[in-house]
Amino acid sequence: MRQLPGRFAIAFSLLVMGCAAESTGPGGGPPVGDLKAWSDPATWPSGQVPAAGDSVVIPVGLAVELDKSPPALHSLTVNGDLALGTNDVALTAGWILVNGSFTAGSEQNPYTHRALITLTGTAGNPDVSGVGNKMIGVSGRLELHGETRGGWTHLDGTAPQGATSVTLVRNPGWRVGDRIVLASSDYNQSRAEEAVIAAVSGRTLTLAAPLAREHFGEVLTVSGVSLDERAEVGLLSRNITIQGDTGATPGFGGHIIVLSGATAHVEGVELFQMGQRGNLARYPMHWHMAGDVTGQYLRNSSVWRTFSRCVTVHGSDNAAVQDNVCYDHTGHGYFLEDGGESGNLIEGNLGLTSRVPQGADRLLASDATPATFWITNPDNTIRDNVAAGSAGFGFWCAFPASPTGLSTGQPDLPRTTPLREFSGNVAHSNHNGGLFVDDGPLPDGTTEVTNYEPRAVPSDPNSAPVLADFTGFRAYKHYFRAVWLRGTYLRLSHALLADNAIGATFAAYETSVTSSTFIGQSGAIAQLPSGSYLRGYEFYDGRVWADQVTFINYTAATTVPASALGYNRTNAFPINPRNYAGGMTFVNATPVFLENPHADKDGDKSAVFLDQDGAVTGNAGRWVVANTPILLSPGCAFQAAWNAHVCTSRFAKLSVGSGASEPVAPLTVTRDDAVALDLSGTGNGTDHAALSVLPARGYAVTWSAATPAQPRFYLDNAQAGDAVTLSLPYAAAPGQVIRDYWAGNPMSAAGSLAELTASTGDKFFYDGATGRLHLKLVVMADRDWATLFVKP
Repeated sequence: MRQLPGRFAIAFSLLVMGCAAESTGPGGGPPVGDLKAWSDPATWPSGQVPAAGDSVVIPVGLAVELDKSPPALHSLTVNGDLALGTNDVALTAGWILVNGSFTAGSEQNPYTHRALITLTGTAGNPDVSGVGNKMIGVSGRLELHGETRGGWTHLDGTAPQGATSVTLVRNPGWRVGDRIVLASSDYNQSRAEEAVIAAVSGRTLTLAAPLAREHFGEVLTVSGVSLDERAEVGLLSRNITIQGDTGATPGFGGHIIVLSGATAHVEGVELFQMGQRGNLARYPMHWHMAGDVTGQYLRNSSVWRTFSRCVTVHGSDNAAVQDNVCYDHTGHGYFLEDGGESGNLIEGNLGLTSRVPQGADRLLASDATPATFWITNPDNTIRDNVAAGSAGFGFWCAFPASPTGLSTGQPDLPRTTPLREFSGNVAHSNHNGGLFVDDGPLPDGTTEVTNYEPRAVPSDPNSAPVLADFTGFRAYKHYFRAVWLRGTYLRLSHALLADNAIGATFAAYETSVTSSTFIGQSGAIAQLPSGSYLRGYEFYDGRVWADQVTFINYTAATTVPASALGYNRTNAFPINPRNYAGGMTFVNATPVFLENPHADKDGDKSAVFLDQDGAVTGNAGRWVVANTPILLSPGCAFQAAWNAHVCTSRFAKLSVGSGASEPVAPLTVTRDDAVALDLSGTGNGTDHAALSVLPARGYAVTWSAATPAQPRFYLDNAQAGDAVTLSLPYAAAPGQVIRDYWAGNPMSAAGSLAELTASTGDKFFYDGATGRLHLKLVVMADRDWATLFVKP
């Protein structure tokens, strides 16, 4: 806590009179010649300089220079103009309302002196003008331009535990006495630490105390690939500081709120002990329902030791949040609040040490897994940011179906809106993962599984899909998974993922990773992220694929053998048999390992993928197949090191459902050579089941309980002409069998099983002697699917 000039006793509501004055000076402030000194009694209508505890109002038409530090004020309302002068000053007030202008320097001539602004309201004080208390509320113009020193950089050389100096990649203009923060450089997000600069020599900083931990600072070359895992170093000290005092209520910091019609240009500023724990709309820096704020910004500033978030853009468009340091914050950090925010630029920011709020202080349920960058609308630019240590996620793309909260009713449709830009971002040392595209908000603040499906016209479900390219992403040192994407027509391109337990998993359709590199162990750290598994890319759902991807150093002796490729573990959901790998390069890497299927995980049992060009198996067009007997055929060869088979046969997907509210799982599927497989049901539910099948084979379906009255069968991911025959117990000849959804032309009954076998899929056969119904699924021309619906 900094030295505080003082505190006030009681705050009260203030009726603000007058309107904002026009600002015409440098940086948008008042003309220098019009300024009158705060310390001059003649400046004030009362003829007296404000005293301790006063509620000060600068009226319209009066422009005041804060030339000296006043005593602690009850409040300050700026209806005219207030500018920081040419001296170091400290300003303490319960709250500050800016209806006119509040200026320190300009873009062209930054403020170079020391200014300390302390907000001293308490939690019991009345709300002021609808924006709370202990705040700077802006309905006019806020122009704060501190020194333009570099905000953050990287180490140039590892700083060992106990080191008393560090060398940086560049000299950002930091000085003796500055407080800095060094990011964690291992798997633990809580290993960032602060330091104070005792001396500066070029790019080398001498520290006031030894470092408690090692911070990695080397650029490695791993099998010819350059890998930068150097720890970031951020500047916390700024010459303009806005802070909340410690106060009587822990966690009740100050806040800045910028309203509709206001203007905020803030740079080179330190926000310390800001945000109010558990209170909505009380954040360190906050554009609140401000609409189009083109040209406004927070940049090159530090926001640290906050009690709620760092920077919030709420119901506001086209703000710029650039080159900031957000450190030691509670809940989500850089925060696009409702999903109605678009056109904003989030660029070049560093965020680290994102903490979990206590239960009662969580503004959203998702704050339990805080994201350093919480992104609720894809129509924003997220570029060249670093998430360097969160108790939750680094980047969480949490897209609601429609805007929530105060933005409810806005026309945005985030789940179908094209991605404007997500490029060059970096995530490391995050507990839950680096990039998470899933689990969008609901109106009640909870989240749900979310499929991001960008379209040319978001409101038109028949509109053409638009590829969302998450490009240039680097992620390393994650205990669990670096990247999780759920959606349709997504791509992870030009990524570099290293030292993660799992590199990437896509619960998606028509989604890929391309032109990327995965490194299992770089040598930057001896510790494995997990003793259980080490895997590069995981297939899941589908169709998904990896193309032109290099895998390096996937050979560790983990419990599950390390591998470049695999399937999402313990999977109970259907997979697409057309998932594929192409253009793979393996350097000291086991190409694939498929675990033995779990008895209750149907997705495990169906795991297959296509080796498109032979880079995995040595032969183009081969399938890599799980150790499931019903998937195997004479054209398969077991690869012991992979715990998988390499097969020549092609696969399709057979699904079972019902046209009525009745269970279809569990069930048993037996192939025509008596090889059987028990299915537990999709997601261990009872209304659907699926498995990979071989075209041109026959399968018998049986149930331990009653046969469904209206079973439905779907053959997907097949080719025109593919056929699969089915048989199932059925009490009597069906009333109808409908092919390919065409209820107007039900199929006719065949006179014999031989007639059915010879048919083109337009007949069924009921064998009264055995009580079995025989069906033939045949894929018609120009399709890759077939269906048969049975009705009694």
